[in-house]
Amino acid sequence: MNRFTEEVINQLGYYVYALVNPISHSVFYIGKGTRNRVFAHEQESLKVDFLSDIAEKQKLNEIKQIHSKDMEVDKYILTFGLSENEAFHVENAVINFCKLIDDQKLNIKKLSNIMSGHRSDGQKEALQTFGRVDLLQDALSPKPVDISQLSHHKMMFVKIKPTKDNSDSKRDLKTEEMYNPESEALKKRTLGNWVMSLDKASSIEYILGVYPGSGMIVSAFKIIKDSPRYKVIQGETPSGRKQIRYDFYQYAESITEIDGIQLFPNHIKLTGYQYVDSNGIPCAIQSERVYIGFD
Repeated sequence: MNRFTEEVINQLGYYVYALVNPISHSVFYIGKGTRNRVFAHEQESLKVDFLSDIAEKQKLNEIKQIHSKDMEVDKYILTFGLSENEAFHVENAVINFCKLIDDQKLNIKKLSNIMSGHRSDGQKEALQTFGRVDLLQDALSPKPVDISQLSHHKMMFVKIKPTKDNSDSKRDLKTEEMYNPESEALKKRTLGNWVMSLDKASSIEYILGVYPGSGMIVSAFKIIKDSPRYKVIQGETPSGRKQIRYDFYQYAESITEIDGIQLFPNHIKLTGYQYVDSNGIPCAIQSERVYIGFD
C-alpha cells in the first residue's frame, strides 16, 4: 500500500505517524503530516545521495537498507483528526517520550489505563483511531458493495460497537475483536437476544453485525435451518408487559461470504439500505437493528 484513498484523506486531517524497521522492529522516525505524507519518505529515499542534512540522510539510508531486503517500511498512524497546531504538539510529545525511553533505558509494560484516552473531534465516529496504515484504510473506508445483490435473502443487520456490557461480561467487546469475526463476544453481541416477530425469527437466513460509524461489516452468521433455530427467552418490559426475545447463538454458523460476495478477511460495507445510503454514507438512525428481504 502506497497511498490513502481520498475518502480516508478527508477523514484524517493532520496526523502523527511512526516509521518502523520491520527487520529490527524498531521505531526510527516520528513525523506529522496530511494526505499521503506518511508514504513519501520511501520515495525520498531515492534522493539520499544528494542530501547534506545528516539526520535526514540517516533516515533515508535506513529506508534504503530495508528496501535492499525486499521489504517495506512498516507505517503506523498514532493519532489523526488533528489541527496543524495540535499535530505539532503531539509530534513533539511522542519524540520526547521516545527519547526518554531510549536515554533512560526504560521498558514499557502493558499500560494500566482502562481507556485509550480522549478522542479528537475527527475521531469520534471512527472504529480505529491508530494502527497500521492498511488497517486504518480499511477501517475508515470499507469497500462498498450494493446490497441489491443480496436483497433476495432475509437478513437482519445489528449495530455493533466495542463497549462493555453491563449485564454480561462475556459480551464485553474490545476494538481489536471487531476485526475478528470468530470472536465469542462479537458472536454473542450479534446473535442475541433480540425482540422481533415470530415470523422474522422463523425465517431469517443471515444476521450481520455492522459498525455504524463506517458501515463496515464486522460479523456474519448463517442461521441453521434445522429446527430448533433459536432459543426463546420470556421476559417483561419495564412497564410489566410480556416480551419475547429470540437468541440465535447456538443455532448459527460463522460465514465469510454470501453468494460469492467476500465479507472477510476483506472489509466491506453494504450500501443502499437503512444503515448506509446508496452513496456509501453511513446514516444516523437510532434503530439497533434493521431488516431486508421481508415484505
